[in-house]
Amino acid sequence: MFFVHKRLFCLLSCNKSTVHVSSYQLCSLFSFSTAEEHSSNHGSNFTLVDPLESCELSSKEAAKRAKDRICEKELSSSSPSIEFFKQSGWSDPLVMKLLQREPRLLRANVETILKPRMRSLQDMGFSDTEIVQLVSSCPCLLYLRDIQPRIDFWRSLLGSNERLIKASRGNMFLLTSSVARKVEPNISLLRECGISEQCITQMVVAVPSFFCRTNKCIDESIKHVEELGVSRDCKMFPDALLNVMTLSWSRFHATFATLMSFGWSQPDSLAAFRRYPVIWNYSKKNLCDKMTFLMKEAGCELTYIVGHPVLLTYSLEKRLRPRYEVMNFLYQNKLLDKGHDLLSVILLSEEKFRNKFLFLLRNEKFIAQYDSYVVAVQGKHDVVAVT
Repeated sequence: MFFVHKRLFCLLSCNKSTVHVSSYQLCSLFSFSTAEEHSSNHGSNFTLVDPLESCELSSKEAAKRAKDRICEKELSSSSPSIEFFKQSGWSDPLVMKLLQREPRLLRANVETILKPRMRSLQDMGFSDTEIVQLVSSCPCLLYLRDIQPRIDFWRSLLGSNERLIKASRGNMFLLTSSVARKVEPNISLLRECGISEQCITQMVVAVPSFFCRTNKCIDESIKHVEELGVSRDCKMFPDALLNVMTLSWSRFHATFATLMSFGWSQPDSLAAFRRYPVIWNYSKKNLCDKMTFLMKEAGCELTYIVGHPVLLTYSLEKRLRPRYEVMNFLYQNKLLDKGHDLLSVILLSEEKFRNKFLFLLRNEKFIAQYDSYVVAVQGKHDVVAVT
């Protein structure tokens, strides 16, 4: 028992964060024999199995290595299911990943379970590559008897195999969740809010986990968006709802705190959220860099930024700074009269900006420098809204 206590201490002291001990790790604490025990008990078949190897490994790393060892051992076995997947064109790493996510497949009957389910997916028009992607993301799918009606429902909603696979990657229980009890009530709730089918599709792909739960989660998110002043008939309601659904509360409120640290009032921040919820997708550093540039380099007053929060939705390095520097160069060299509003310059399409201002530079080196800034963006925002 002393050795068990010693190992538990070793396991728990490897990482101060919450430790999740797999059944394999827990068994390994008890399934071993020391040299002294082995010499006194020759009949013992237990050997030392230590998934931690050393206290330098974190609990997460230890769990992964323990899991990998099991799968490597299983992969080398002559299981009919493993042979079936390999003969179907699955590589060893893909089979290993599949077993890690769904160990039951190791003992699945090839003739009554695996072959019929895989054949059903082929009959539904999935290519071999798509089947690998779909089954890898949702291994439990092979245990369902009603695969076709589930697939038909999701393909009808999402519109393509590609979106279906992407959504299932986001949540492995998407295809196994009850359509009648969970999925359809959630979708109906969004439709009642006036959200279009296109937006619903994008939400499913972005946050599939919400559609696998009861509609309480989405209902609470809707109420929170309305509390923030975004009504259901507002054009930005879908974007605001998606932000509330995808961001943690701490991250969400941190954006408000970031803006207020630059002097924004709470009403100003709420007004910005109602108009441009996409701003909440940006990191604290991203927003701080933009605010610092606009206030200190571009010389914008806080009231100007607060009145035009759309400025924060553009890339600093690919839109704000390069265009500001072009305008500044033109002003300093008296190639253009001052008085052009920064926002009006930022809002111009790339083609219009070039035609209106860039030809005035008369400096190929400067034009080439500007091109290097914007070649990757082509005049578009660096974040695409839901609407």
